[in-house]
Amino acid sequence: MGAAALGSVVVIGGTSLVAANATTDPDHSCAAAYTVRHAWSTGFSAEVAVTNTGEDPVKNWNVNWSFDGGKAVVKGWEGDWQQDEGLVTVRAGEDSVRLEPGKTLTLRFTGWHPQGKAPDAANFALNGVSCGVDEGAEETPESASPTPSSIALPPGLPASPAPTAKPTKPAAGPLGSLFVDPSGQAVEWVESNSGDPRASVIRERIAEQPQAHWLAANNPGDVESDVRGYTSRAHARGKVPVLVAYNMTNRDCGGASAGGADSADAYRNWISNFASGLGSGTSIIILEPDALGHLTTCLSEGQQEERLDLLEYAGKVIKQSSPKARVFYDIGHSAWINASEAASRAKRAGATQYGDGVALNTSNYNTSSSEVSYGKRVLAALGGGQMVVDTSRNGAGPAGGEWCDPAGRKLGRYPTTATGDPKVAAYLWVKRPGESDGCSGSAGQFIPETAYDLSS
Repeated sequence: MGAAALGSVVVIGGTSLVAANATTDPDHSCAAAYTVRHAWSTGFSAEVAVTNTGEDPVKNWNVNWSFDGGKAVVKGWEGDWQQDEGLVTVRAGEDSVRLEPGKTLTLRFTGWHPQGKAPDAANFALNGVSCGVDEGAEETPESASPTPSSIALPPGLPASPAPTAKPTKPAAGPLGSLFVDPSGQAVEWVESNSGDPRASVIRERIAEQPQAHWLAANNPGDVESDVRGYTSRAHARGKVPVLVAYNMTNRDCGGASAGGADSADAYRNWISNFASGLGSGTSIIILEPDALGHLTTCLSEGQQEERLDLLEYAGKVIKQSSPKARVFYDIGHSAWINASEAASRAKRAGATQYGDGVALNTSNYNTSSSEVSYGKRVLAALGGGQMVVDTSRNGAGPAGGEWCDPAGRKLGRYPTTATGDPKVAAYLWVKRPGESDGCSGSAGQFIPETAYDLSS
């Protein structure tokens, strides 16, 4: 480039914004094309294609363009994104990135618009040099069913317009209507960020849906009142609460969700207090996720027997305290242990005596069809019972063997007890969508970007 680098000013709506790396002596040229691929009531997906029309490569590229007021990029790919009022800047993710002569860089993104129409883009620049605009770029018109993009859409981008209507609440099945928790991290985030363009989507598709209430703190003195308060609110409304008992000794084999009771006696005390708070109404209990799945992962033979005894004690004390409680022993998922082994472990843990069946896919991503097929084999080996399946994040299926906050996952079937299958008691959101597995944030932390991606 030339010896003097000066600021190139782009004026948008009366505000002066400085384009990065502007120069008065350019040694390259470029052409840009802007294409809206899909548009819906408050959002759109689009791409900016920038071609190096010069004779030399452009090193460490950055691209600028401007939107008119009130438009925002929500998420972008192929670089590091920043927006300062109306000026969007995208920089190469690595210092070594070069845009070779004749090559095109395509920047894909989703955005938000308040006026019901995807915005126009202007003032394109590559490393501070203004680009000619390809007027022949085709814009997809707004419609209920736009033509699908010819490009491979990046993870998280909807292949069709996001529906504008609030998700329909399914009819209640034999177990009743599931309780919608008026609190929780998603609810708190929406209430605190009502002006965020993602808030309405996260509210309608996550915060207002029935989800499980996790009891995961090693707090024997408080767990009874916590459970009683939650179940009482649900039963007063004629709804069925879903609770997760998650305080097993040696929990998660020391992984991201490590913790749990300090000893077998401490666990018996905790689960007894948990059971005392359930009350006389119907409730659904997911008993100790991963406890049977991890049975042989990190425990000695003596510790394995102790865990099985503790799970049997838990099922027994819950049924004694709350006869209408439906207890589902968590046995992992179809890609973890085979059906006969899962049934054997559940039997040894008291599932046929004190359980109503098994819980599958908790916090995982396997499709409902694979889990139901697997669950029926487990139930056959158990000699009866039903299953509940966690569908909170299985709408796009698994990401290979990745379980810790993988990208590109989607919400699955909305929670309901009206399953249409006598072997499936409910499809549930046991894992609360948007709460981290421990990679995108600390385990259990609500991540709005993850929640929005799951909802898109």
